[in-house]
Amino acid sequence: MQLNTRLQQIPYSGIRRIGEEARKIEGCLSLTIGEPDFDTPFPLRRTISESLLAGDTHYPPNAGISSLRSAIADHINQRFHSRYTPEETVVTIGSTEAIASAWLAILNPGDEVIVPVPSFNLYESQISLFGGVPVPMDTTSDGFQITEESLQKHATERTRAIIFASPNNPTGTILNASSLAAIRRFALERDWFVLCDSVYDSIFYGKGIPTLTGDSALTDRYIYINAFSKSHAMTGVRLGYAAADSSIMKEIIKAHSYLVVSAPSFIQSGCTDIFSVSSREMKETYQNRRDIVAGALTRMGLPFILPDGAFYIFPDISEFGLSSDQFVFRLMHEGKLALIPSSCFGTEGHVRISYCYAQDQLIEGMNRLSSFIHGLRE
Repeated sequence: MQLNTRLQQIPYSGIRRIGEEARKIEGCLSLTIGEPDFDTPFPLRRTISESLLAGDTHYPPNAGISSLRSAIADHINQRFHSRYTPEETVVTIGSTEAIASAWLAILNPGDEVIVPVPSFNLYESQISLFGGVPVPMDTTSDGFQITEESLQKHATERTRAIIFASPNNPTGTILNASSLAAIRRFALERDWFVLCDSVYDSIFYGKGIPTLTGDSALTDRYIYINAFSKSHAMTGVRLGYAAADSSIMKEIIKAHSYLVVSAPSFIQSGCTDIFSVSSREMKETYQNRRDIVAGALTRMGLPFILPDGAFYIFPDISEFGLSSDQFVFRLMHEGKLALIPSSCFGTEGHVRISYCYAQDQLIEGMNRLSSFIHGLRE
């Protein structure tokens, strides 16, 4: 019998594949998954539990309960001086489902979407799954920034949208004002949708993040996507959200309702005050861990761009003449350390190190990496 050929052409997650391989190797240390090692803050666990015990287990409105949608709109508006109403938001099953619902709302078969790479491979897989055509745009030679020249090279008459994350996974890079200006110009001149995956936008190490959110000129084509997975260590809770102009949001909500019906009612009720729960301690811890890893890489002589946000660092391993897959495979089996090859993010010559692990694990991991590359150089 014939199955879905479009789905069959999409591979399983390479990140998960590396994790499975590492578990088979005795004594192998993994710095692979982007999952905070913190517990979800206790006030949130308590209110979610109380909501469940109170019997809040019935259907909520498809788009989310009104109190949480109001909190989301207020939070985005206060941060970015935007003017979203609660009706222009939706509560989703993590940011993954928010992005999927957005594609269903805006893409027609054959529409092209520019994907600056390196990037989370979910983007390209989902675009293909929903009938679009991902157009990878390599940013490595531009310091992981976006230029007008590169956009010009990759844009066609079929370009429908661009998606980006800032801070970025896997590089931790924050797009600068010049990158955002290039996106803005092309989106306005060529009538593109702009999807901003902001799941890491509360984890930054400077004074702030340049943003297009709240830009009134982009209102009719801008989709803001976020989740609580990273900011509040809630990867298993699966609660995300999106905001967009009503003309777009009504279609996103329609797609969302057919995909999942709604996010769980008791989780929504337990998170209505989530924006009052500070994640400052987590961010400070990540910055300290970043500095530990960056210092170790510097001593090893591995080139990298210092991350401005998220909790990943992306050193260059091209000097060794190995593909990123070859480097990671040998590192796992010879050095007993698992990292993620840059092939998982659409480019070559790098590996991703996740530093949302305990300090002692990071130090041990960097010691193993140092020993391994010392052997390669010899």
